[in-house]
Amino acid sequence: MKNIDTTSSNDVANLLNNASNIIAITSHEFKTPLTAISASVELLAARLHSNQQMDAFYEKNLSRITTEIFRLNNMLDEMLTINTIMSGRMTLNKQIIDVVQLLITLRSNYFADPEDTRSFELIVSGIPQCIYADHNQMNRIFMNLVGNAFKFSREKPPVVEVDFDHHQVVIRVIDDGIGIPASDLPQLFQPFFRASNVDEIAGTGLGLSIVKTFVQENNGTITVDSIAGEGSTFTLTFLYHSDSL
Repeated sequence: MKNIDTTSSNDVANLLNNASNIIAITSHEFKTPLTAISASVELLAARLHSNQQMDAFYEKNLSRITTEIFRLNNMLDEMLTINTIMSGRMTLNKQIIDVVQLLITLRSNYFADPEDTRSFELIVSGIPQCIYADHNQMNRIFMNLVGNAFKFSREKPPVVEVDFDHHQVVIRVIDDGIGIPASDLPQLFQPFFRASNVDEIAGTGLGLSIVKTFVQENNGTITVDSIAGEGSTFTLTFLYHSDSL
């Protein structure tokens, strides 16, 4: 019986490893044509502008192509990330991080000129201090939370509050969006779970699971308060650099 159990365990391990490799290879292979398509769209847009042929029709449809490419790339990144997490191959590269500067850069690079002309409001209180965390993971955390706040909000721009408390920084991402039903809150951070009121909004259900993993890997906490139809507040805490050593 022991030999059978061992063989069975090895088979399962090999199967999971093969599945993980297939996901990684397939995701990378999808990224190659997407990069080529994106480059072609940029060249086409540049040619239309230089020939003074760019009109509302071309601009609208080229913008739509670019948006869909961005969405597909995000989906592939989420698949690759969750695959890395579940296969135990995730690595950390921690460094001293200025949270406020990270958010300012994020806003400038990704949320300064969205199509609906909104940008997120950044409110800072207390004496700024640095944290010790993985820069790429922190960037992904805020990209996801702020991106969701835009995606699910209505008229008001999302608000990001950064409160430098005594031993930790408290960050709140606030929106006035569709909110999350109370029955969905306990499962919100589970992989592939999507709230019951977002059927018409695109997404993989992986983003918040990745966010929670990254927060925990960087010795932080994350909670959510939400009322369906009234909006959501995601609250994160991270110890300061001096207190995390």
